[in-house]
Amino acid sequence: MYRPLFLAACLLGAGSSSPIHRLKRGTNILAEYDFIIAGGGTAGMVLANRLTEVPEFRVLVIEAGPEPTVVINYESPGGNQFLGGTAIDWNFYTTPQTHLDDRILFYRRGKAVGGSSTTNGLYYGRGTASVYDHWVELGNPGWGWDDLYPLAIKSTHFNPPIDDPDWDHSYTTWEPSAYSDGPLQIGYQGYVAPSCVGFIEACEIIDIPIVEELNAGNNTGVKQGTGNLDGRLRRSSAFDSYYQQAKSRPNLDVLHDSNVEKIVFDTTGKTPRATGLQFTDHLTGEFFVVSASKEVIISGGAFASPQLLIISGVGPQEPLDKFGIEPVKVNENVGQHLNDHHVFSVVALAQEDSTNSVMYANASTQEAAREQYYKDLTGHWTAPSGITNGFQRMSEQKLRDIGAGAVVDAGLLNQSHVEFLYEDAFYPGGPTFFGGGAVQTESQAYYRPKSSESYFSLTAQTCVALSRGNVTIKSTSMYDDPNINPNYYEHPADRAIGINAFKDLRKLLSHPKLQQFTIGPNNGEVLPGLENVPEDADDDTIFEFIKANTIPNWHASGTCQMLPEEDGGVVDPRLRVYGVDNLRVCDISIFPFLPDVNTVGPTYMVAEKCAEIFKEDWGSKSPTPAPAPAPAPGSGGSPPPSSQNPYPASSSSTPPSPSGTSYQNPTWEDIVAARQSDNP
Repeated sequence: MYRPLFLAACLLGAGSSSPIHRLKRGTNILAEYDFIIAGGGTAGMVLANRLTEVPEFRVLVIEAGPEPTVVINYESPGGNQFLGGTAIDWNFYTTPQTHLDDRILFYRRGKAVGGSSTTNGLYYGRGTASVYDHWVELGNPGWGWDDLYPLAIKSTHFNPPIDDPDWDHSYTTWEPSAYSDGPLQIGYQGYVAPSCVGFIEACEIIDIPIVEELNAGNNTGVKQGTGNLDGRLRRSSAFDSYYQQAKSRPNLDVLHDSNVEKIVFDTTGKTPRATGLQFTDHLTGEFFVVSASKEVIISGGAFASPQLLIISGVGPQEPLDKFGIEPVKVNENVGQHLNDHHVFSVVALAQEDSTNSVMYANASTQEAAREQYYKDLTGHWTAPSGITNGFQRMSEQKLRDIGAGAVVDAGLLNQSHVEFLYEDAFYPGGPTFFGGGAVQTESQAYYRPKSSESYFSLTAQTCVALSRGNVTIKSTSMYDDPNINPNYYEHPADRAIGINAFKDLRKLLSHPKLQQFTIGPNNGEVLPGLENVPEDADDDTIFEFIKANTIPNWHASGTCQMLPEEDGGVVDPRLRVYGVDNLRVCDISIFPFLPDVNTVGPTYMVAEKCAEIFKEDWGSKSPTPAPAPAPAPGSGGSPPPSSQNPYPASSSSTPPSPSGTSYQNPTWEDIVAARQSDNP
């Protein structure tokens, strides 16, 4: 039986009295907070940290998942391959994808304090300045690169590579002024496979230059990839960084394992007003209503945020009518305009010592690598499957020649258009569903990996996907997964870019720097193989392979877009939900266009901006951030339209510090000693 609990007043939190709820799990929470955040994911934890810097702000975060520490592999680089389907994953599936022959795809999404930053592939990037300047052009003042870049600097701390003579530090360069002393840790992986270095050097064949920095406004080029890794090669998620820094503050309560079920509205006034949240404690089954004296903040991500809005009465007319939901605000844009990145790969058979995939061959090799990592921070478990990426920008003429002129027309010329990823494994190789409900595996009609063989994969992601999907509800319950339809390849430009990217993947594989590590004919290619896609294959044949092998890259966004309502928006530039008072959305769902990079870095930037907005609107200033360096070259903070990166490669692996001081790499002995002190 659900029952709201209203108990006696008690002095708690930031020196103020309020009624409390006593949870059977042994936790007390206030009956009223200044801000309540629905969702303790990546953006939610940033908000919780920054808002509670103001002692007068009382903040409650309600998160459906547990703390990520319930899963043993979540913090280690090598363990990131084994987080799908665990207790910290939502285990979503898409609807049948019309343009992928009705395939139903598994969709990873973090379900934990820290959200998808606890389960992602660890890559950290920020994207190209022009992407955010385009957001401004679409009607969002204050959201350009010059506004966001100082916040990215403020949020991050860079850890130089560990000084291990057995690890390859080629192309591990960085620009010190792009980082500061923020809570989020950025660094390089440990072990680097020889074929990974070969990938970097081979990118020249597809016009991707080697550069020194990708996080300062120009995301075109290739180098060793930066990851969310601390100085001891552990994952630095929003849980590990922002939450750990703030969790002891008396004005912050974080309630995990609790599902928000509905937004509570007061509809008696001229404009509906959000007054609180209704939720259930998963651990005890207790039902509660908690009030917000200032605002309710929705931070559930691209799927849960629109789902919660619709179930609460803010959304399109059709589902409100279908499920008998009383309308609070009809907005046809809620849950629409889903935008996502997707990937496919060409896979090569490789020499065993040239790749890391032998680690994944069987349970015994995995366990041995994991034990070595926890013993002395060495070995293959110090590397994720792949965070080394090359970003390609095409000219206007090239885009039009391949049939992707719509990218130019959409204003997306001056950014990267394709991301090429090196994967230290046979990828993709996980289970999925196909049409008809039969359980099959990716690429079933093609070559399947063998435990006795080693591989590397060259993967392509379209950075300017123009296809748009949607998220709709199945019922009035947040316990039912939403219908998720990314609608991959709906737009013909996505198809054109995918086909061209496949041709470039084969060019990469043919480069001597990669070819030297392969085994067998056709540059070692086993997927798709020339028997399936001949060298002279037409575009339709290539696309048949792409359709059978495309999977999500887990970057869904745009379902609560920050745009004028008449242009498809759900929130305004101050993140306020149209037509409702005291309700805002702060997460990846507000992105009007996807950045040309993996999305955790942009999500951190956007969340920092959200927190700044809240403090401004409620009369509090943020602590003064470190002085920001000059913006990336180019007018308005944007990079030049050419593929030239402002940080080209040089002979130095460590750029000089602008202050005149130098970074001191931790010694191997320091790192091992520190790790062993953590694990006595």
